[in-house]
Amino acid sequence: MKKRMRYAAVVMLSAAIAITGCSNEGGQNTEVKADLTKLPEPGDFSEKLTLQLSGSITKGKAEDGSYVQKRLEEQFNIQIVNTKVDTWNADQVNLMVASGDLPDTFAFTTSGKNAQQLYDSGLTRTIPKEMLEKYAPRYMKMLSENPPGPIMNLKKGTDNEYLQLIGQYSHVDGLAWGPTLRLDWLENLGIEPPGEMKPVGPSGGREKILFTEGAYTIEELEEILKAFTFNDPDQNGKDDTYGLLPANNNLNWAGTLMGSFGIYRGYNFVENDKLVVTEISQKYKEFLKLMAKWYDMGIIDPEFTTLDEKLGWEKYKQGKVGYYITQPAYIAMDDWAKGRAPQNIVENPDSTAKVLAMAPEIGKDGQQGLGAYLPVTNLADAFYVSKDVTDEELARILQIFDYINHDDEARWTLYGEVGVHSKWEGEPEKSALKVLPEYAQEEGNSGFWAYNFRTYSKERVKWFTSEYTLKLKDEFYAREDIKEKMLIRPYKWDILNETNLPEISKRYSGQLNTIVDEFRMKAIVGEIDIDKEWDKYVESWMNNGGKETLAELEKAPKVSDLLAE
Repeated sequence: MKKRMRYAAVVMLSAAIAITGCSNEGGQNTEVKADLTKLPEPGDFSEKLTLQLSGSITKGKAEDGSYVQKRLEEQFNIQIVNTKVDTWNADQVNLMVASGDLPDTFAFTTSGKNAQQLYDSGLTRTIPKEMLEKYAPRYMKMLSENPPGPIMNLKKGTDNEYLQLIGQYSHVDGLAWGPTLRLDWLENLGIEPPGEMKPVGPSGGREKILFTEGAYTIEELEEILKAFTFNDPDQNGKDDTYGLLPANNNLNWAGTLMGSFGIYRGYNFVENDKLVVTEISQKYKEFLKLMAKWYDMGIIDPEFTTLDEKLGWEKYKQGKVGYYITQPAYIAMDDWAKGRAPQNIVENPDSTAKVLAMAPEIGKDGQQGLGAYLPVTNLADAFYVSKDVTDEELARILQIFDYINHDDEARWTLYGEVGVHSKWEGEPEKSALKVLPEYAQEEGNSGFWAYNFRTYSKERVKWFTSEYTLKLKDEFYAREDIKEKMLIRPYKWDILNETNLPEISKRYSGQLNTIVDEFRMKAIVGEIDIDKEWDKYVESWMNNGGKETLAELEKAPKVSDLLAE
């Protein structure tokens, strides 16, 4: 995903909060209830205000007097003080927080402290629901359309004071990943595709990437990977190909393979009448046993233990690997995905390679799918208001926020005027917008993205997504029946911050992750007998914070109940 769309931004506040917030830890951040009768009506900007604004993409590069700054200042009768700090740089953020010089708005993503703890540390103020309803109606409408949005991020003990604003993540709707195979290898081996195929696009390499809604069973896939490894699929007369190349730094490669067992990393479900996390479940054990079998068969590239995902892309580009998982934007060959597998195999106009993208593999029990990118709903991220912001300033801030992030007329804050500052990549209104080279894509002389939050309605997603990606998502990856059938969600999730899971995770996640990662690697490469070592592994997990994790997870609401709110 593009860096501006990452669910977890690189900014980390925890160290800074420890410096500035310890004296207030557990204390009261007292506030006087907002009196709306004393505040201006929406649209009344008669009094000029000075506001120091920052957004999700603030990197200290905003030039004073930029195009966006001037227009916003005129429209809302404000003077904007630009934030000259790179809010993606942890050290710079820590210094800013320690000095107490926070901007009036910020979208730092914290580690170790949730919104309630930020508030208790005296860094932020609450945002009254009645002010949101009056000054940010579009935002409140978005929340109401995305349950349990209206009850997320409330200050403990209240039902009308929000600790933060949240973003809509329509760009991650549906299946975020799907499997691909080298189609030219299938053809060379005489293996039939699982369904009717059609090219992703007419040219630019997209004509060499085909898609089918069909899917192979996990047993059929095993036979294909075996043929990819041992039957010279590239017909070069050498024994130099493999079916599958995992990565050693994440489990993206296993997304739909795990989905064929009905599981997803980090999630939880009920197994044998007990709540379990994926990594200690019997289904996960069976997944590991299959990967160990494939490794023993020789169809998994043994070099994977030394290759991270990016190095895996390079090896795939060399034509040595037959199976790779992909995002829709990869096979649509969006600009930001250049160099990533599997599209990198066809980027060269002279390439004779072909790729087949498919529906997820089907497991023995008919399971098929992928974990939802976000566990409950497509809401994520955090936008905060500094504790020193007055109600009058907040009223103006909320109107600016509602306009630039939720009124599509404000597209100019991101791309300027089409034809002047940007142009359509393809068909107007049906393809991505591209900023012209004489203007900064972010901040700089244009001011684009300088004050905006990471929030993307379905309409806004179209502005930065190619027409080919949009078509793939509309026709399959984010189609309603596909989502209903194939998205895997956890059984329980503490999206309302009602449990002590963040603190437990902070205390135990390091050692639990080490236990899981080490066992998985040893299991796949055959260093241990999975059946013989399984009970000892689960016991170790339970004794190193797992018991506490499961006990606290029991207190969390069911995801099905949250979605029904």
